Amino acid sequence: MKNKFKILYALFGLALLFTACTPTENELGTILDKSELKFTIVPDSKDPNMILLKSLTPNVTPSWVTPFGRSTSMIDTVKIAFPGTYKFVYGALCAGGTVEADTVTLNITTTNLSYVSDPLWTSLCGGPGNSKTWILDNGNYGFAAGPMSYADPSGTQEFENFKINWDPGSIGQTADDLSAQMTFDLVGGPHLTTVKPNETGVTLNGTYTLNVANHTLSTTDATIIRVAALIPNASNWTSNIKILELNANQLRLAIMRTNSDGAWWYVMNYVSKNYADNYVAQPITYGEPIKKAFTQKDLVGTWKYNLIGQNWISWEVSGSGKGGSQTNSWFTRADMIATLTSWGGSASTFYNADSNVYVFNADGTCTLNGIANTYTVSKGTITFGTPLTGTEWSLVYISLTGTTVNVLNVTSIGNKAYTSNGIWIGQRNGTKDEDQAVQLVKQY
Repeated sequence: MKNKFKILYALFGLALLFTACTPTENELGTILDKSELKFTIVPDSKDPNMILLKSLTPNVTPSWVTPFGRSTSMIDTVKIAFPGTYKFVYGALCAGGTVEADTVTLNITTTNLSYVSDPLWTSLCGGPGNSKTWILDNGNYGFAAGPMSYADPSGTQEFENFKINWDPGSIGQTADDLSAQMTFDLVGGPHLTTVKPNETGVTLNGTYTLNVANHTLSTTDATIIRVAALIPNASNWTSNIKILELNANQLRLAIMRTNSDGAWWYVMNYVSKNYADNYVAQPITYGEPIKKAFTQKDLVGTWKYNLIGQNWISWEVSGSGKGGSQTNSWFTRADMIATLTSWGGSASTFYNADSNVYVFNADGTCTLNGIANTYTVSKGTITFGTPLTGTEWSLVYISLTGTTVNVLNVTSIGNKAYTSNGIWIGQRNGTKDEDQAVQLVKQY
């Protein structure tokens, strides 16, 4: 049963649309003679840029070689955007082997730019008659954190429907890596020129195929630019590369890692050179990551210090909602104590503070390490009726004072995701974009 599908391709300024079918089972015992092959390769009567391929040989698997690649469809449609001379070869696979007919040469004299009119063509190369140069993202253009990100192959990773699992920024890229350029054009055909100072200074000239239906990119005689150190880790840098993002300024391509480290998507990040050359960085502002959904009801109860009782919490980019990050990567109390004692602190500070108790009552009264007070909670900010003395919460180089503290949304330790089993409360650390904070855990 035939299962038809269409794929739009372009090579040498062309677009290819395939219609595939399940190959017929081979039943012949000997190889066919050339004279027994039956097929047609003809222009469409209404559109001379549309070439119709049809296999008429019974009981064989057809094999077409077109200017755009190969197909085993019984019927194919090849759409040619630009004038030129193009060669086609029909073959048949039977039990005895494969036999090919003589090459068929067609001379196309007309242009049909509708075959390369999809907006993705404009995004990639500027559209017919134009060219566009791309460079690796160095992390300073407001898009990705660097030239390569990671994506999990077990999840959905498709065009405009993908999830980056890790954006490390630096992966050891060199200045030569970031100097590489690739230029896609559509001047008489889709041509690709790559300049690669990071790959022995080579410059490659080839062609490319943009599949706008399946959102893939293939190249011939030239490869995309990449961080040179990654090249041995993946076996396919040329064929049906997934396009995850493509717009006027950003291109993201997914390359499957195939080395002994295991399958994972390398997401190569690019920006257009024109965008990079004219980019003016916007000033980044940071905001305190207050957990504004936190209420008085959430606070009512008895609390003590968590095992990791303190840290400094870096602020989030304003408006991002990503949450704050612990500036010190402490995963155990021993980690925390080792660092703080090396700074002149004492481990006994934490052991003594383990007995501190903080009670918040539903009527708005509280007892903080034995000191009576009152409180209210509004949008994650705790306001006390009497200013804190500095002894209620006092650890190593951290002391909370004044009348307000904020409940913080802390979501990471460095680059690692994190969730607290308690709450972080803190205050701005001087004029820095960070809070000095303590971590409490509810007892009951």
